[in-house]
Amino acid sequence: MARQFHRPARLDPEAAEAIEGSADTAVSSELAHRAAQALVGGFPNEAPDDPITRSGVVAAVAANGVDSVAELWADSPATTLPGTLWRLFLLREWIRRDPDLVARRYATTLDLADDEAATARFESALPEARRAPSPEALRERLDAVLAGRLDGSVTALAPLLSAASGFLRALAAGSNPVWIEDDADELADRVTRRDSALTATAVELQEASRRATAGLLD
Repeated sequence: MARQFHRPARLDPEAAEAIEGSADTAVSSELAHRAAQALVGGFPNEAPDDPITRSGVVAAVAANGVDSVAELWADSPATTLPGTLWRLFLLREWIRRDPDLVARRYATTLDLADDEAATARFESALPEARRAPSPEALRERLDAVLAGRLDGSVTALAPLLSAASGFLRALAAGSNPVWIEDDADELADRVTRRDSALTATAVELQEASRRATAGLLD
């Protein structure tokens, strides 16, 4: 994936040295979690000399964009906070970059009489149907979270995760579950290029919403 992200060094010189100078997966995972926690709600007992702070991460995002920290989250498991934020980041970037395509897929009307595949997708999605937000409304909510403007703790993220899940399910049912089709696309990723990517990501975001509600998304 040819990402054009800023290097994580913008977080803090000490954090940058740790990121760039270590191949330790545990270190990378810890940095991913701390950057995600800082952006979404900070830490209950934040140390004044901590190289990763809420104010520092929010300032880095404001100055350089959320892609200055998003790369840290790319390899995190789906049911973790950094893995969840990575999926929200990919979704926000897709809506931002391809608004016409997303709008067309959102507005697709199913012709159930002539399209057996569409009928099958519709019937599969119906038991879990929920009102999906418009692409513009969803992007506004994603922008706020990824700018560090979440009002409350991680539990406050749950409604957005459920809405994003419903949005992806609607796109998958209305057209097809493919997300990014080209390996050379700048948004090609193991999340966006897998089989039934929209549906799979919707399932992950719904589980993340459940975990956030229960206080288990970290």
